[in-house]
Amino acid sequence: MKWLSVTMNVLMLTACGASVAHAGSPASAWTAPSSAPVRFLTSDSLDLWPCFSPDGNHILFSRRVEQKWQLLLISTAGGQPKPLARTPLPISATRANWAKRNNVIAFTGTAANGKNRIWLINSDGSNPHELKSRDSSDQMFYPSWFPTGEQLAAMDAHAMVIVRIDVKTGDIVTVTDRNQVFTGMPSVSPDGKWIAFAGQKNTGQEYDQTKNSIWLIDDSGVARTLESAPDQGRAPTWSPDGKVLAFESTRASLVGLYAIFLIKRDGTGITQVTDPVLNADHPVWSPDGRRLAFSARASIWANGRSIGVIDVPTQSK
Repeated sequence: MKWLSVTMNVLMLTACGASVAHAGSPASAWTAPSSAPVRFLTSDSLDLWPCFSPDGNHILFSRRVEQKWQLLLISTAGGQPKPLARTPLPISATRANWAKRNNVIAFTGTAANGKNRIWLINSDGSNPHELKSRDSSDQMFYPSWFPTGEQLAAMDAHAMVIVRIDVKTGDIVTVTDRNQVFTGMPSVSPDGKWIAFAGQKNTGQEYDQTKNSIWLIDDSGVARTLESAPDQGRAPTWSPDGKVLAFESTRASLVGLYAIFLIKRDGTGITQVTDPVLNADHPVWSPDGRRLAFSARASIWANGRSIGVIDVPTQSK
């Protein structure tokens, strides 16, 4: 019978680590088992690292175009994405973070010589420029704004530490201890008192980002794992009220596919949001805390990755 054939096809695709999407527009929905529908805003490109505008009406993300990454802006209602910058940038632009206080966007700018620095650009696409900072390494990634809009946290991939950068003076302060923990992407809490980051205890091993777990460090410099029994996790971001963290993890997949999870700041109440068949990563919160945006595989037929949006489970708010 037809319904049995469709059901068997879905089961076979799921068993192969694939996702099933409704045919139609790029904004088609995909429903994972026990999950809210996912609405995809983009398709047929390589789209990564989304972030919401402060008013929640747009999503900024990076798209691979030929040999460079460009910052594109799309309405959360759908439509065609548009370039953010008024003129083409001289660098590849990735990992953007949008300040709520001053409406300035920070991102990683990768030059042709392989150097990665923190760049700033106004929300209207004007005045792109490198953030000049003292004693900065050439491998700076994942800027995250403090709530005042005067400082940034960032990952120094050369020293494997989190640093705090004063935007006006360029002064840099190292936040984490490399001898204790290797660090990945940081995220500053809404009150500025905590930094969540992907990290792994330094026991003399080579750094492997796939083996990170979620860590917290407070404003006194004390770092600890978020979970009492740390499991794999990366790319944490804070909910607007500072009570919950979203992150990506392979813990629900036998073949290394990523799903989005939520966890309370005290390390309890973990909730899986997406099915691993989406292989979703880099979740970010809408300003009202009701939705998550992320990059994912929209379907087994889709090329590249797409920007998806999903409602936050009610029990996790």
